[in-house]
Amino acid sequence: MIDIKYKSIYDRFIQKYENIHVNPWHQINKEELDIIYNNLVNKMDINDKYSFKYFMDYIIKRLSGFEDAHTKYQNFSPISLTFKKIDDEVLVSYPDNLRGYSLVSINNVPIDRIINELEDVITYGTEGRRTCEIEKALFNKVSMFGLPSLRNFDELVYKIKDSNGNIIQTRITKDDEQYDDTGYKRYMYGNNTEYKIEDNCLVYNHSSVQIHFKDKIEDSINRLNMEDLSNVDTIIIDLRGNWGGNSALNEPLFNFLKAHADKKLICLTDYRIFSAGRYALRDLINLGATTIGEGISTPINCFGNSHWCNIDNRMFSISECYFNPFIGLSVSSKEEFNEKVTDEIRKPVIFHPDIEVKQTKEDFINNVDTVLTYAINYSRNPIVRS
Repeated sequence: MIDIKYKSIYDRFIQKYENIHVNPWHQINKEELDIIYNNLVNKMDINDKYSFKYFMDYIIKRLSGFEDAHTKYQNFSPISLTFKKIDDEVLVSYPDNLRGYSLVSINNVPIDRIINELEDVITYGTEGRRTCEIEKALFNKVSMFGLPSLRNFDELVYKIKDSNGNIIQTRITKDDEQYDDTGYKRYMYGNNTEYKIEDNCLVYNHSSVQIHFKDKIEDSINRLNMEDLSNVDTIIIDLRGNWGGNSALNEPLFNFLKAHADKKLICLTDYRIFSAGRYALRDLINLGATTIGEGISTPINCFGNSHWCNIDNRMFSISECYFNPFIGLSVSSKEEFNEKVTDEIRKPVIFHPDIEVKQTKEDFINNVDTVLTYAINYSRNPIVRS
């Protein structure tokens, strides 16, 4: 059953979704949605913020399919742990003293089962996005307490194993709002705007274009313009982790790069690049960058441009456009969508880097950046590895 207040929020969301989304029924129709809704409310109780998070994510996943990862219900309460998924293993990335330890279970529920339950509620269009959504959900208390195997608990017990098989347990309660946000900020923003010059190489971190970084971005480029780069022959732009924001904040960096068009350009990519991040990727490719790293967190063509809605102090985003920035397609109305976006145009366009390099588990444990190390060596001896 669903409580009246949550039913009201859901109904208003669907109304807004139908009005705002550029093609709301691209994946399922209203009748199919009603069946999904009825099946879900008949098998679970939606009576708190945790069960409502699960319920909304379940619905939105089925509305969105693989084309729309921008429509979402935003309710995030991070814990003091963050994680990195490498192959089939989930490793701790923060705190640093637990880095590389393996997450075994939560409340004695094996991590594989937790991930299987997350599959029902995470929306993704690429394998990279799937990885990213799993990592974020694991350190989001609201997501975890909403899962079927965990929603009847009042605390979460994360069981973590070190390289010697020793077990460490970390407890998170529903009521505890205190957490160390260092790992969360590091995961979400990286070392944005930082740069270093080593030998012949400039490495610039462009991991966020969120609006609150505007001054830092402009300041870092101003400082770069005063640097002596006469001995630099390669510029590496580290785009990893750039999940978007305001694409206009890419401009200072690209003006700088155009002024140094004589230098080799390399772009580092990863599974978290999303939304406006792919516009930066497009522009770097157009400037001749060699891309090194992994596939990104979105198909090139997808719904996007989040329209944020506040419904009873709960935040939802709804996609109001359809884009393929690599061919200059931008559609912002239902009429335009029906006119311009064919089935052929909607076929997923998946980005693959020129050279695929992934972080290895051994390097991750030892805090070695596999991809950046490869890129620096490549800048000195540009031979594609076999």
